[in-house]
Amino acid sequence: MKPIIFKKMIKILLANLLHLAIIFPIVFFTLKNRKKETFKILLVFCIYFLIRSILLELPLKFRDLSFFNGKWNWSGKILAILSSIFFLLLYKKFSPKDYFLTLKQNPKFTKKGILIITTILGILSVLAFLYNSSKEWDTETILYQLTMPGIDEEIAYRGIMLGLLVKVLKSNKFLHPAILVTALLFGMAHGLSLTHTLEVKFYVFSFLNTTILGIIWAWITLKSRSILLALISHNLGNTTNRLISIFK
Repeated sequence: MKPIIFKKMIKILLANLLHLAIIFPIVFFTLKNRKKETFKILLVFCIYFLIRSILLELPLKFRDLSFFNGKWNWSGKILAILSSIFFLLLYKKFSPKDYFLTLKQNPKFTKKGILIITTILGILSVLAFLYNSSKEWDTETILYQLTMPGIDEEIAYRGIMLGLLVKVLKSNKFLHPAILVTALLFGMAHGLSLTHTLEVKFYVFSFLNTTILGIIWAWITLKSRSILLALISHNLGNTTNRLISIFK
């Protein structure tokens, strides 16, 4: 392996190991028990997180692995989605419903959930109008924002990761630790990275924005028992953000 390739791979791996290290104390101190099966599930969680995260970034670091020439990371997203599909096919311990991968909603929460995601879209629209300076608006951008982010990230963070952590972390009345952990990982994926010299770069606004949304979407998922509302909110929010900004 060429030195430059090795360095890039190490950087990707270390960045994601850093994310896991940051959430480790929360996970460790909120475990339901210290049984062998619990640690097996946590190991599966870590392996899935690392594989998906690495596959997502590979086309960005190695252009030869990109099978789309667009300006968005279609290749990485498709690889990440495929990693989730393979996970579900290979790891049979839990059913898709345990990962909230169902269209069936908790009927007691449906109206409240729709109201919440409508409110989120309204808030995101106002924030986009006030603060978003991006003018990117073309067919590729809209198609990407309407599909890839929500499909990949909701299946991963609010689906598989949340589902696994709910099995091993003990709940509390205020905020389930699985919600906080997945939201922090989601926030760090957007706001905490390593440079080519392995220095930490922290984007405060991106981290806070995505962490807060991650908490809301995970809470909605737990209440509705499905990722559907979170997925719709995610993709429409991203798209609305782009639409609003062109009218500024």
